[in-house]
Amino acid sequence: MKSCSIILILLTLLSTSAVCQENQSVTLKGKISDYKSKMPLAAQIKIIYTDSQLNTQESNTKGDGSFELKVFQKNFILQAKAEGYIVSNVVMNLEAPAIPSIVEAQVPMIIDGKFKNNQFIVDFTQRNQSDNASKEPFNRQVFQAIDATDGSIIGAKFRLIGSNRNEIVNTETSVEESVFEHDFTKKDNLLLEVTAKGYQKFLGNIVIDNLDNNTNRYIVKLIKSVSFLNLIIIHNKINLQSIDIIDNTTKKAIQLSENGNVYFGMLDINKKYTVKINTTETGGIIRELVATEGVNQLLIKLEPKVQNQVNFTDENISVSAQTKVVTIEKQAYTSEKKIINLENKTLFFDQSSYVLKPEAKQVLEEISKQLLDSPNINIEITGYADNVGDARQNQYLSEFRAKVISSFLFNKGINDKRIKLKGDGGKQAESDTEEARQRNRRVELRFY
Repeated sequence: MKSCSIILILLTLLSTSAVCQENQSVTLKGKISDYKSKMPLAAQIKIIYTDSQLNTQESNTKGDGSFELKVFQKNFILQAKAEGYIVSNVVMNLEAPAIPSIVEAQVPMIIDGKFKNNQFIVDFTQRNQSDNASKEPFNRQVFQAIDATDGSIIGAKFRLIGSNRNEIVNTETSVEESVFEHDFTKKDNLLLEVTAKGYQKFLGNIVIDNLDNNTNRYIVKLIKSVSFLNLIIIHNKINLQSIDIIDNTTKKAIQLSENGNVYFGMLDINKKYTVKINTTETGGIIRELVATEGVNQLLIKLEPKVQNQVNFTDENISVSAQTKVVTIEKQAYTSEKKIINLENKTLFFDQSSYVLKPEAKQVLEEISKQLLDSPNINIEITGYADNVGDARQNQYLSEFRAKVISSFLFNKGINDKRIKLKGDGGKQAESDTEEARQRNRRVELRFY
């Protein structure tokens, strides 16, 4: 019996080791603070991995709101909870460079205060109260999404799932038609999922514990998505004069904090930024990036310029009293044009994912080099998805997949005017077999 227990322990250790080796650990450092006052907050931290092999991690911040965790290079949700504040769910897609393997994230949290209810939803509720007496017992819920910071109305997608996992509601509101209602005729405990472009996903529960023919208001407060910059500069024996991250729209520099070789700050999603680094040894260095949700990591290694040195000796120097005029004939040079044949490529993704696989990154690295050498060649990027689930979600997923590749090429120096992208959702998806569906979780690259 004892030998069996030892074997089980060894097998557990080996399986855990295999997972850890496959997913290299990264140190996630950060601080939780109040959105307005910037004061640190004590909060509960949860790491929710999308990879089912990895368990959820939970921890608490220190008194100054800081935390430090070992996480794996997988996409996950960084969830922060603090009493009196709206729960923050930050999507993190870690693609940490090998040196150093540190990620910095500052998470601002918003007080869950009482907002002045929009008059439209109040009128809508009162208008429907008169219909309640004529119907069978029910519980009417009226829904609306607002911005958590200023209370403004947001168009959003609402999804309600019952305890038996059946989808009860799947609808979308707009700024003009911001309210919808649903009558529940059975008691239930429902999962509410609310999504809106540029905002963190909201996950909550609605308990229908009585059927009293009353109308109840449910206002969802959404927090804007967060984008972090981690600029990692390796500068052995090189003096940094200045580091500036410029917002290409406002032309203003963003504020940076420093931790060793890592410079970090907050960005606005989908905005373009210019990184400017000045040194005495290398001069000016410029990089561009498009901010995406979660962590944007940029690794720059500075090397001193190698100058050709000529050693003079007495034998090299001859002095003449006469001036000698030397005529140099002009030579005409023609630049050699590189002709590169780029073949169309297809890159594949995991189900419901828009995270680039390592093999896809290798292909894109080579494509970016070839596009830089061939400025007259453009690229068309078309994203696809399988036809499992909601068609609108598949459409958004296909667009995200195309956008991820577009951002990768842009960050490698490819002008966005040379990039054309679109998403075709699951229009061309086959559904007969899982193998067929996998072939449709793809992005096609066409060069012209």
